[in-house]
Amino acid sequence: MMKGRFLLAVLVSLLLTSTFAQNVINIAWPYQLPPDGHFNTFASGAINLGIYIDLMEPPLSVYMWGDSVYEGIAAESFGFDDEGNYTVTLVSGKTWSDGTPITSADLVATFNTGYIVGWSVWDNLEGVEAVDEMTAKFTLGEPSLATERLIMTENLRAASVYGDIAAKGAELIASGAARDSEEFTAVLDELTQFRPEMLVSGGPFKLMPEDVADARVRLIKNDGGVDSDRVAFDEVIVWNGETETVFPLLQDGQLWYATHGFAPAQEEAHINKGLDIIRNPYYSGPAVYFNFAVEPLNRVEFRQAVAHIIDREENGFVSLGESGVAVEYMAGVSDNLLVNYVSEDVLESFNTYDLDLDAAAALLESIGYTKGADGTWADDEGNALAFELIFPAEYADWSAAAENAAQALNDFGIQVTARGVQFQQHFQEIYDGNFQMAIANWGTGSPFPYQSYLEPFRRYNGQGELAGESAAGGGMGFDTNVTYSGGEVDLLALTIESSKGTDTEAIAAAVTELAKAYNELLPAVPIWERYGNNPINREFLNAPEVDDNVYLNAGADHFMPYMILTGRITPAN
Repeated sequence: MMKGRFLLAVLVSLLLTSTFAQNVINIAWPYQLPPDGHFNTFASGAINLGIYIDLMEPPLSVYMWGDSVYEGIAAESFGFDDEGNYTVTLVSGKTWSDGTPITSADLVATFNTGYIVGWSVWDNLEGVEAVDEMTAKFTLGEPSLATERLIMTENLRAASVYGDIAAKGAELIASGAARDSEEFTAVLDELTQFRPEMLVSGGPFKLMPEDVADARVRLIKNDGGVDSDRVAFDEVIVWNGETETVFPLLQDGQLWYATHGFAPAQEEAHINKGLDIIRNPYYSGPAVYFNFAVEPLNRVEFRQAVAHIIDREENGFVSLGESGVAVEYMAGVSDNLLVNYVSEDVLESFNTYDLDLDAAAALLESIGYTKGADGTWADDEGNALAFELIFPAEYADWSAAAENAAQALNDFGIQVTARGVQFQQHFQEIYDGNFQMAIANWGTGSPFPYQSYLEPFRRYNGQGELAGESAAGGGMGFDTNVTYSGGEVDLLALTIESSKGTDTEAIAAAVTELAKAYNELLPAVPIWERYGNNPINREFLNAPEVDDNVYLNAGADHFMPYMILTGRITPAN
């Protein structure tokens, strides 16, 4: 008995000390424990470890934002064929953690299962079939760079796990069954309730159920998986928790990298500990949204005045320190992306809405408002400009942005009351049109601008569904059929049109018109763009310097799993 206890103690000690071994990397991501957490990555609640799912279910590729090219991961070759369809050939000689080979059957099963849960790629995808053992063909309604991205950034799943239900997905595709039909609903319910015993991995690491603990998850090497020959680590330790949990672990040296957002004081503490800070663009941030059913929020002059009143640099700094970077071009898309689509001479013509209280006053006066002796702006009947600004209370940076914007508007003489709302309720209030002004996001983690324009023109505007979010009411109530200095245009239709085809010049022309119209009409007022303040401990990790182009990657192409997969991050010693 004593010998058994001794051996157990030794094993526990080895487990605890292994996190500091040279072939182990310590990172962080919040996750749910079983039974709420499970291993079906097509259903909500899966223990997929967020961006780090790439280490287990490898993406077909990673889009390199700085170079505008795809780098194959699970895919060896890919591209459009002469008929405008898309083919993908997988890397050969790789196996899943259950011993089955990785083949085109896995690719077909992945996308047919995705059809069941309503992947948006199927808006343009008509079918997927195996051409040979390693190659699959995607039949498209039309060639599309946007569809290419949806294909190439998807994570590969094992047919040995999902093959049976994928076959039912193929039957639904062939039959054309309506999504609200009894047949379709039954298959969807079966998929969402499916609970595999483990996450079968095709990447360089695998997750065993017994390695899921409250504080951390241990990933071990999957020697036959994709990129298993390139990774520099034998184990990945993923620590559980949000910022409050992660911060002391970074300070103690138990955790070596985190994507979490840190308050300015926490960031300073990291710097004082000798940690390096990676400031990667998120291509999104907070904006002031308006309810167009409310006077004079529907007047372009009022929205332009708001843009001149808010000090975007100050707002960004008080909200997120150096990682809250003021928006320059005010066109609804990250400044970092806009330069790839809009010419320099056009960008130079944009109104940057610099802090200018005189300009704001002139704009309000032009629509019949005057500033009274009490410092409050009112119409000719004495009705004061007074509004409520809602924001998601749980978002510390957006809360700070809302309070600062409200203070600036109040100081100017527009009465604004900032009110924090539970974040789920907050977004529903916007979808339902039950708000006056609101802080919500502009931009998305996509290199294609159309995704950013869907935020004001569709997601928040009550004109359709996006990512499963249904606008039950009128949303912003912004009529996307507009007239501006460039003429008449339907901004939503143009946004959707810019997501189609492969003609980069035509896409750039559409984005240019969208950007010009947004800059002039300001359906929402972007304030600042969020940059990461991700601490990395170079005492334990060798990684590219903070100005490397790899840190431009965002969204599905996040730089950290990419660097682990490709060996661009290694042990320090």
